[in-house]
Amino acid sequence: MTTTGTDEPSYRLGFDLAEVSRLWRHALDARLKPLGLSTARWVALVNLSAHPEGLTQNALAFRVGIKGSTLVRQLDQLEADGWVERRAQPGDRRVKRVFLTPKARPALVSIAAVGRSLRRELLRDSSDAEIRACVRLLGRVKARLQPLAGPLAGPLAADGRASPRLVAAE
Repeated sequence: MTTTGTDEPSYRLGFDLAEVSRLWRHALDARLKPLGLSTARWVALVNLSAHPEGLTQNALAFRVGIKGSTLVRQLDQLEADGWVERRAQPGDRRVKRVFLTPKARPALVSIAAVGRSLRRELLRDSSDAEIRACVRLLGRVKARLQPLAGPLAGPLAADGRASPRLVAAE
């Protein structure tokens, strides 16, 4: 019997999750680069696409899971490249709402195609049952982690499950 627990199946899970996440993000970044995007930019655009009425910068930062100051730099770049625009909120000019520009709408179709292609490539020899089982396991772990992760982790749904921050995760 080992005292470190390295023989337990769960031992490597955290390490492997972090590594898979890093590698998946790296592969997605490489495929989004020709579109002038990155995973970080994609996450902001996908979240905005679900809100045609726009989102305040604070609401978008919360949904993306980053601090407002980090988002401001990202929005500066997205706005300079013509992907988003910021407008003063009626009634409180200090609050800025973020909207997709017409340039971003067709790009979202390309972004979805890039994500779909990568998923198919990475999961090509995985059955639907395996994927569903993995999603269920990750959902339970995520729901238990969110209360421990603080305010940027996002809210829980009414049924206690973690609410997705992304509308169309690729």
